[in-house]
Amino acid sequence: MQRRIDLNQLEEELLRTLHQFPRLRSEFSLPGISRGKLMLMSVAWEISQGDASRGVRVSDLVARLGIPASGVSRLLKGLEEDGILKRSLDPKDRRTTLVTFTEEGLDIMQKCTVMFGDMLDSIITGMGEEKVKTLCSLLDELYRLSDSVIRAQEKKGFLKRETE
Repeated sequence: MQRRIDLNQLEEELLRTLHQFPRLRSEFSLPGISRGKLMLMSVAWEISQGDASRGVRVSDLVARLGIPASGVSRLLKGLEEDGILKRSLDPKDRRTTLVTFTEEGLDIMQKCTVMFGDMLDSIITGMGEEKVKTLCSLLDELYRLSDSVIRAQEKKGFLKRETE
């Protein structure tokens, strides 16, 4: 059976809703810090558990971000030039590169943690805990379903995931 071209009202509403998220994400940024850099900083902060002296392995960043090592390296270079992160060799294993936050980077991440916390508290207060839990559950389900559809389309040769 051939898929109709026109979208029904529910499909249009779903697409409209989903298209809002990238716009919202692009409107939230820090001056002079790209979204990619901010994402890397957030992942490094999470892995280091907010301990500025705790080094994060570049290989862990690559694995968590799901982007090629060359992309992570470009982002790290920019963050080093910005004075936010620094790279060094692991004294225990000189084949491993560690990333740590500078004082400036630590200050930025502490401010971001407060800002994100305030924002999330406002959302939870505004929506209510039960609605937020339901929303999280539904978005997880939407992600899993979308991912399985994309994988099925990849197997048929219709889609190809971007790797870089």
